[in-house]
Amino acid sequence: MKNIGPGELKTLLNREEVILVDVRNDNEIAKGMIEKALHVPLASIGAWLETQNADHHYIFYCHVGVRSGTAGLLAEGHQFNNIYNLVGGVLAWHQAGYEFTQK
Repeated sequence: MKNIGPGELKTLLNREEVILVDVRNDNEIAKGMIEKALHVPLASIGAWLETQNADHHYIFYCHVGVRSGTAGLLAEGHQFNNIYNLVGGVLAWHQAGYEFTQK
């Protein structure tokens, strides 16, 4: 798993086919999400990973980066190789001046 910052995430979203996954709870995403993100709460991530292609690039994020790090470790346990964690989560994204969208 590679830890990335908001600028690196923005670059990846603009250049590569990636799957961006918000692992926050429902009440947290009500405040907004990063555009193009899928919402898969951390409690559901294991079952969700079983339905995914391990060869794709996955970026996980949460509020500050702790839960998304856990999601990344779970993905690695499922033999996924292209895993990224947004360090600082949506707080870092917002502080970098990037926008949110509604689910």
